[in-house]
Amino acid sequence: MKTLILVILSMLLMGGCKQRHLDIFPELSDDQLMLQKLSVVQMRADIDALLEGAIQRHPDIEEYADLALLRAKAQELKASLHEPLNRVEFYRVVGSLTSSFQDGHSFLIWPYQELNKAREAGHQTFPLAVSVNDKGKLQLKHAYILGDKAIPMLSEIVSINDIEADFLLSQLTPYAGGETALLREHAVVMRFGIALWARYGWLDNFDVKVSTPEGVQELQLGAHKNWPIVDEKAQGFVASYSEKAHYYKQLSDSVGFIYLGHFDIDPNEFERFVDQTFANIKQQNIKQLIIDIRDNPGGNTDTVTYLSRYLADKPFRLISKLKEKLNEENRGWLNYKGEVGDIVVTDWDDWESPIRKDQRFDGDTFLLIGPVTYSASIVLATTLKDNGIATLVGEATGGYANQSAQGNLFNLPNSELRAYVTTRMLVRPNGELARRGVAPHYNLNDYNLNACKHVQASNAYAFANNNQKDKSLRLIGLLLSDELKHCE
Repeated sequence: MKTLILVILSMLLMGGCKQRHLDIFPELSDDQLMLQKLSVVQMRADIDALLEGAIQRHPDIEEYADLALLRAKAQELKASLHEPLNRVEFYRVVGSLTSSFQDGHSFLIWPYQELNKAREAGHQTFPLAVSVNDKGKLQLKHAYILGDKAIPMLSEIVSINDIEADFLLSQLTPYAGGETALLREHAVVMRFGIALWARYGWLDNFDVKVSTPEGVQELQLGAHKNWPIVDEKAQGFVASYSEKAHYYKQLSDSVGFIYLGHFDIDPNEFERFVDQTFANIKQQNIKQLIIDIRDNPGGNTDTVTYLSRYLADKPFRLISKLKEKLNEENRGWLNYKGEVGDIVVTDWDDWESPIRKDQRFDGDTFLLIGPVTYSASIVLATTLKDNGIATLVGEATGGYANQSAQGNLFNLPNSELRAYVTTRMLVRPNGELARRGVAPHYNLNDYNLNACKHVQASNAYAFANNNQKDKSLRLIGLLLSDELKHCE
């Protein structure tokens, strides 16, 4: 009997260690799937599997998506299938269901196995980093050098491979997750090269037209002959226009600036960055610290906890409640959590402690947030706001303060395309249940910064002078210099 129990426990341990529903990029069961065509019957079954898999796992699907429209979209996609397709071709059909979930934590992943194979063969995706400007136009995120040409940052993209940029963006956003159109656009531009390959199959050679002060320029990009490089010297200081996803910069004698482009980083690496950064901040006697997460789509919440410990002066918590919908993968050993379909709500009583006093920052902290601040970065925003740790500046987040979180991954049965669907909902630390974004203490939209002529380049907050392109940094400079009252 003891032997049988040990065998069962060993099987449970082995099964638990595999955690396939948490493995983001597993291999295919058979690489031949990349060469085979899927039948119409198989593809229609996979569309049903994606839809039902999301409904079974998402704890608040009806709060995010319109179920009637979601089912109608699935039927439309199934009706559009009339001939066998390979996995990449099928992704271009089924992947467009993603936007209908209206949740940045529920989406179908691109066929990464085929892309990995292409990269291993030496092929390259679109090389220019892009962003979306205030008018919804695609633009270059960096300044570039291409041969003897200097391409300014923020140059608007007119077309790529003879397809107008506006149309391109409209064709790519259906494959992206997000509660708002802006979040979906941001998800596209974050992986723009992958998005272009997944939708159009583009690799290696690109004909790009950009609008510059000298007029429209045509850039012929070739992976093996004419590839652009970032011109760091031409950019000056604009927070997000750097190749570094995480960096610290001293802006003036008393003001420091941390840019966090994402939290999708190894926790140990992030901890080393934070430790060194706050050691520098102590040495420089920084009194005001600005942390920028406006471009941050999230990642590992362990990073949020570690950073917050350097800023807090009393115990704090990241959330107040956790809601989880149970399915076959997340019920726990011997199904101890409950039955499939159960909704489990748990009070969150894990309080975090500040780091020791001689290491933590004891000045004023300002957190920059915006419409594309998302996921773990929203957790940081609500943690710092609700626990009274920082002053938030910028614009409200597009994602909700009480948001979806960790999900399960599963393969569609025939194509083995991989889906990620949230299973959890988080309630912010103060317990407020309102369905809206995180609001900053100081919202850019409440001020007319053009009316502010008081901050001079020679003062302690010169980083926020009238020539500063970054409105949020200008607002903080005005706030620190007690001039913001002139701009309301």
